[in-house]
Amino acid sequence: MSTKEKIKLAATKLFAEQGFLGMTMKEIANEVGIKPPSVYAFFKGKEDLFVAIYHDLLDGHLSVVESQVNHDLPAKDQLYNILKSTIEFQYKEDLKSKFLIRLMIFPPDFLEEDIRERFAEMEQGEFNVLYQIFHHGINADEIVDQDPRQLATTFQGLMDGLFWEMQRYSFDEMNQRMDLMFNLFWNGIKS
Repeated sequence: MSTKEKIKLAATKLFAEQGFLGMTMKEIANEVGIKPPSVYAFFKGKEDLFVAIYHDLLDGHLSVVESQVNHDLPAKDQLYNILKSTIEFQYKEDLKSKFLIRLMIFPPDFLEEDIRERFAEMEQGEFNVLYQIFHHGINADEIVDQDPRQLATTFQGLMDGLFWEMQRYSFDEMNQRMDLMFNLFWNGIKS
């Protein structure tokens, strides 16, 4: 792992535990085992480092969603794979998930607008992927004919709900809950 990635990992941990105001660049350097000025070789300051981490996280989430698009598969399988892969990603990136929760609940003032815009971009990308899947599923007579925009929005709500539930349940319990919710959702829209 590169020094830059080690710095981001250490900062993610400290941001998740202490929040933006609660940690320092010196603490990050100590966590990595480098001198504090070395951090500035990679990042202009704490704000720059913070932005890099949350951009990586949102890009990673969207990348996982986009990777599940395969129009050779039925819409049901693509949607299920999106849920399963995003849950696996969030559990694998547990530290980053904690960082994201703190970010959503306590955004630093200087970044509120940027965070709002970046989340909106990520959610729009996610929406576009879901819209394509639902549109394709409707055209293939897998899904009852209805507005794919509403289906995509509803599915995003399901994903958000599952994300928050992940904070309370083990991986196995979460998979059981995901299966239950997905099957109820699918049974309500299938042709």
